[in-house]
Amino acid sequence: MVTIHCDGCGREIQKNALRYTVQVEVRAAYDEIEIGLTELVRNHKDEMLRLIDQMDNQSAEAIEETIYKRLKLDLCPDCQRTFLRDPLRFKPGQETTTQEFEVDDFLRSLGYGGGAQDQGEDRRD
Repeated sequence: MVTIHCDGCGREIQKNALRYTVQVEVRAAYDEIEIGLTELVRNHKDEMLRLIDQMDNQSAEAIEETIYKRLKLDLCPDCQRTFLRDPLRFKPGQETTTQEFEVDDFLRSLGYGGGAQDQGEDRRD
Protein backbone atom coordinates (compact mmCIF):
# COMPACT_ATOMS: atom_id res chain seq x y z
CA MET A 1 0.00 0.00 0.00
CA VAL A 2 1.33 3.41 -0.98
CA THR A 3 1.38 6.02 1.78
CA ILE A 4 1.31 9.65 0.72
CA HIS A 5 2.67 12.39 2.95
CA CYS A 6 2.14 16.11 2.48
CA ASP A 7 5.32 17.67 1.13
CA GLY A 8 4.46 20.83 3.06
CA CYS A 9 3.82 19.68 6.63
CA GLY A 10 4.73 15.98 6.46
CA ARG A 11 1.37 14.73 7.69
CA GLU A 12 0.06 11.50 6.21
CA ILE A 13 -2.71 12.02 3.68
CA GLN A 14 -5.32 9.31 4.06
CA LYS A 15 -6.39 7.25 1.06
CA ASN A 16 -9.20 9.00 -0.85
CA ALA A 17 -8.70 12.22 1.14
CA LEU A 18 -8.57 15.51 -0.69
CA ARG A 19 -5.03 16.39 -1.72
CA TYR A 20 -3.42 18.64 -4.27
CA THR A 21 -0.57 18.04 -6.69
CA VAL A 22 1.73 20.90 -7.64
CA GLN A 23 4.12 20.51 -10.55
CA VAL A 24 6.85 23.07 -11.16
CA GLU A 25 9.24 23.12 -14.08
CA VAL A 26 12.25 25.41 -13.94
CA ARG A 27 14.08 25.88 -17.22
CA ALA A 28 17.04 28.01 -18.16
CA ALA A 29 15.88 30.88 -20.35
CA TYR A 30 18.07 31.99 -23.20
CA ASP A 31 17.91 35.13 -25.27
CA GLU A 32 18.01 34.65 -28.99
CA ILE A 33 21.56 35.02 -30.26
CA GLU A 34 22.74 36.21 -33.60
CA ILE A 35 25.67 34.32 -35.04
CA GLY A 36 27.75 36.29 -37.45
CA LEU A 37 30.69 35.36 -39.61
CA THR A 38 33.21 36.29 -36.89
CA GLU A 39 31.59 33.82 -34.48
CA LEU A 40 31.64 31.08 -37.10
CA VAL A 41 35.34 31.44 -37.93
CA ARG A 42 36.54 32.10 -34.36
CA ASN A 43 38.38 29.25 -32.61
CA HIS A 44 36.22 28.22 -29.64
CA LYS A 45 38.61 25.55 -28.34
CA ASP A 46 39.89 27.56 -25.35
CA GLU A 47 36.38 28.53 -24.29
CA MET A 48 35.18 24.92 -24.56
CA LEU A 49 38.15 23.64 -22.52
CA ARG A 50 37.44 26.25 -19.83
CA LEU A 51 33.76 25.19 -19.64
CA ILE A 52 34.70 21.50 -19.44
CA ASP A 53 37.19 22.29 -16.68
CA GLN A 54 34.47 24.13 -14.72
CA MET A 55 32.09 21.18 -15.10
CA ASP A 56 34.70 18.73 -13.79
CA ASN A 57 34.30 20.32 -10.35
CA GLN A 58 30.51 19.88 -10.28
CA SER A 59 28.26 16.86 -9.94
CA ALA A 60 26.14 15.81 -12.91
CA GLU A 61 23.02 16.60 -10.87
CA ALA A 62 24.19 20.15 -10.15
CA ILE A 63 24.93 20.73 -13.83
CA GLU A 64 21.53 19.37 -14.88
CA GLU A 65 19.73 21.59 -12.35
CA THR A 66 21.27 24.70 -13.90
CA ILE A 67 19.39 23.83 -17.10
CA TYR A 68 16.19 22.04 -16.02
CA LYS A 69 14.50 20.88 -12.83
CA ARG A 70 11.03 19.40 -12.37
CA LEU A 71 9.38 19.28 -8.95
CA LYS A 72 6.20 17.46 -7.98
CA LEU A 73 4.59 18.12 -4.60
CA ASP A 74 1.62 16.51 -2.86
CA LEU A 75 -0.10 18.96 -0.54
CA CYS A 76 -2.84 18.66 2.06
CA PRO A 77 -5.63 21.29 1.89
CA ASP A 78 -3.98 23.53 4.55
CA CYS A 79 -0.62 23.55 2.77
CA GLN A 80 -2.31 24.09 -0.60
CA ARG A 81 -3.94 27.29 0.72
CA THR A 82 -0.60 28.44 2.16
CA PHE A 83 1.14 27.68 -1.15
CA LEU A 84 -1.44 29.60 -3.18
CA ARG A 85 -1.18 32.66 -0.93
CA ASP A 86 2.55 33.02 -1.60
CA PRO A 87 4.04 30.26 -3.79
CA LEU A 88 7.52 31.78 -3.95
CA ARG A 89 7.80 31.92 -0.16
CA PHE A 90 6.22 28.52 0.60
CA LYS A 91 8.29 26.43 2.98
CA PRO A 92 7.41 23.00 4.35
CA GLY A 93 6.09 23.19 7.90
CA GLN A 94 4.84 26.76 7.55
CA GLU A 95 1.95 27.67 9.81
CA THR A 96 -1.32 27.26 7.97
CA THR A 97 -4.71 28.79 8.55
CA THR A 98 -7.90 26.82 8.63
CA GLN A 99 -10.79 28.10 6.56
CA GLU A 100 -14.38 27.79 7.77
CA PHE A 101 -15.53 25.67 4.85
CA GLU A 102 -13.55 22.42 4.57
CA VAL A 103 -13.80 20.88 1.10
CA ASP A 104 -12.60 17.51 2.43
CA ASP A 105 -15.39 17.39 5.03
CA PHE A 106 -17.95 18.42 2.42
CA LEU A 107 -16.86 15.64 0.02
CA ARG A 108 -16.94 13.08 2.84
CA SER A 109 -20.49 14.16 3.72
CA LEU A 110 -21.43 13.28 0.13
CA GLY A 111 -19.91 9.84 0.53
CA TYR A 112 -16.56 10.45 -1.19
CA GLY A 113 -13.11 9.87 0.26
CA GLY A 114 -13.36 7.74 3.37
CA GLY A 115 -17.07 8.20 3.90
CA ALA A 116 -19.67 5.53 4.59
CA GLN A 117 -19.14 3.58 1.36
CA ASP A 118 -15.42 3.09 2.08
CA GLN A 119 -16.23 1.63 5.51
CA GLY A 120 -18.67 -0.97 4.20
CA GLU A 121 -21.78 0.91 5.33
CA ASP A 122 -24.67 1.85 3.06
CA ARG A 123 -24.56 5.38 1.73
CA ARG A 124 -27.70 7.48 1.84
CA ASP A 125 -28.97 8.50 -1.58
